[in-house]
Amino acid sequence: MIKLVIFDADDTLWAIDRGFASLLKPPLKRTGLDSLEDAEGKKLRLFEGVRELLNSLREKGILLSIASSNQYNPNMVEECLKTLDLDFFVYPQVNYRDKGENVKTLLSIIYENHGEKINYDEIIFVDDSEAHIFNVKNLCPGIKVLHLGSDISDVTEIKNYI
Repeated sequence: MIKLVIFDADDTLWAIDRGFASLLKPPLKRTGLDSLEDAEGKKLRLFEGVRELLNSLREKGILLSIASSNQYNPNMVEECLKTLDLDFFVYPQVNYRDKGENVKTLLSIIYENHGEKINYDEIIFVDDSEAHIFNVKNLCPGIKVLHLGSDISDVTEIKNYI
């Protein structure tokens, strides 16, 4: 049974004009239900069906988190989530470390704060980067990894793996 789904952010949950969420300049302004714009006019928009997918997973009691490689201004990923009213992800790991290490850190934090041990085979990890998929698969044996663009063509297809 899946207890946790960990998403990459850029090019997995959303698309951004020219770059990454960490390159957006505050203040962020919401421009629609699933879109925002930064101070320089760069636009970010959720991929179609993402909000509904996230709500559906939450309704099933599945925890959601983020593991995103962002070296410039990691706080902007969380600002994007807040601006889009998606600030329900548990202990987002937004930094420039190996994503496999981020998964391990996330599981430790969940255990320390909630006393819940989640095993690798109870997790789905979704990313658009083959290198990140490889890293997580090797550091977290048993985890279900889904490479967006290869294993699935659309992030909403993960519902078929729950």
